[in-house]
Amino acid sequence: MKDRIYVTSPSLPPIEEYTKILSKAWDGKWLTNDGELHNEFEEKLCNYLGVKYVSLFNNATIALLIAQKAMDFKGEIITTPYSFIGTAHSIKWTGLDPVFVDTDSKAGNLLPDKVEEAVTDKTGGILAVHNYGIPGNVEGMKKIAEKYSLPLIYDAAPAMGVKYKGKTIFNFGDLSVVSFHATKIFTTFEGGAIISRSAEMKENIDRLKNFAILGPEVVSGLGINGKMNEAEAAMGLLQLRYIDKNISKRKEIYKLYSDSLKVIDSIRILEVPDDLEYNYTYFPVFFNKGISIRDRIHDEFKKQNIICRKYWYPLISDHDIYSRYKKVNLINSKILSDSILCLPLYPDLTDIEQKFIIDILIEELG
Repeated sequence: MKDRIYVTSPSLPPIEEYTKILSKAWDGKWLTNDGELHNEFEEKLCNYLGVKYVSLFNNATIALLIAQKAMDFKGEIITTPYSFIGTAHSIKWTGLDPVFVDTDSKAGNLLPDKVEEAVTDKTGGILAVHNYGIPGNVEGMKKIAEKYSLPLIYDAAPAMGVKYKGKTIFNFGDLSVVSFHATKIFTTFEGGAIISRSAEMKENIDRLKNFAILGPEVVSGLGINGKMNEAEAAMGLLQLRYIDKNISKRKEIYKLYSDSLKVIDSIRILEVPDDLEYNYTYFPVFFNKGISIRDRIHDEFKKQNIICRKYWYPLISDHDIYSRYKKVNLINSKILSDSILCLPLYPDLTDIEQKFIIDILIEELG
């Protein structure tokens, strides 16, 4: 293969359709601050997800910061070591201290019993993740949060379109944050959103993302600029037309990987739970013999112009910036991190390209 194959590639609609929608903002010269496209996208996103309250953002990192402010996170925040670095960064940027606890051994989601063991009088919140877009024990997490009266936020960055028991995964936690970054299955270039549970909370979030401005001469407190602009909103409106088609194509690619690679005993493929409608955002492969084999395969793919990613290696807690923070027996997380490799998965991945990837794995490990 001559052309480089990346772990992901954005699904983009026809540019003619995009410019047609964007022309509304162009003609009206209203480019940001709750423009017509922004408000239309927010409404249609609520309808698509089956939720009442969505607040759009310029990116999911700012959304995570605002979510923690809105829920009055304080002190020590229990979170996962097995995620994108932005999860923990958002805690530090709000001036709080992460406490890392172990995950399950399948998808890398927080274990409720480990979370409960880490609760102290300094604990002021829980920031969990739907890793790979697959939820963990959400009912167990809810019980722990309620038992100790702790606000629970889900970093649901890759979970757009995921449904659990027939309903959006964003129904869990006090707030959920989703990303519309270029690497996600649903992209607005950058962008993100917070899904909340009440009109009062949405109003608070919307105020915080606009500098806490109440009027031309009144500021209610400390806010920040988290607003989504009209160019991003136009892309979001158009992407809603294509998301189900894209998920369907991703499912086909995921199934071909699964069916072809199940003959390899030395790897584990992430299984989709029966009660989950998945978005097939990643295809994680876990190498049973650990880091040395994983890295050898990673390097072999790279020689063949196939760029895979080790989502998530190293653990967040292994980075120097987080070395001083609490971490408790991260056994499962460490095993996952040392064995993970995500294979290329996106709607434009061709059958020939996918077969090339599969053949390399079978040849090296079969």
